[in-house]
Amino acid sequence: MIVKKANPFLITVIILVLSFLTYLFVTSQNSADRLPIVKAAPDFTLEQLDGSDFELKDNQGKVMLIEFMFTSCPDICPATTYNMVLLQDELIKQDSFGSKVQLVAITFDPNTDTPEVFQSYAKRMGIDQSGWRLLRGDEAYTIEKAKEYGIGIQKLDNNQYVHTVTSLMLVDANQQIRKIYRMGEEMDNTLILKDINRLLKEKI
Repeated sequence: MIVKKANPFLITVIILVLSFLTYLFVTSQNSADRLPIVKAAPDFTLEQLDGSDFELKDNQGKVMLIEFMFTSCPDICPATTYNMVLLQDELIKQDSFGSKVQLVAITFDPNTDTPEVFQSYAKRMGIDQSGWRLLRGDEAYTIEKAKEYGIGIQKLDNNQYVHTVTSLMLVDANQQIRKIYRMGEEMDNTLILKDINRLLKEKI
């Protein structure tokens, strides 16, 4: 009985082809699971409650969920902050709050939202400031920056505001907007947490 020896070259080619096909499959799966890039997040410089400046680039390397709001808002803003605090608690459980993920609240009503008022709001809402950035600045500047994020804001005669309800932005570690959510009771925290964790798995 004659036993033919396997061709080493053929075996090598087969292994290389199988490896390449496996690579293509894994890559396609990862690409399908990636959130699309909406656009680069516009940079800004705003003031923290302790008076120090904060620039968007200061959070390079961290995922951010950014809310544009004002503390005297009667409905959608506090509902959004409440849901973000629930997300805060979930992020604490998975040990990514603050170190890997930052929650950001930017007021466009700095005349009302003094540091003292904003601090009181944070305490009332259960905000853990170890992983939040509470920001304020010049009203016109902040509203202009909000517009750069695609958020329309109009000040009313009674010093209240109306704004687009898609004012919640998910920004990745490379400072790119990856998803925009509706605010308030329409927030899907399960989906948002899933999206945050998808970004955390990406390489910077």
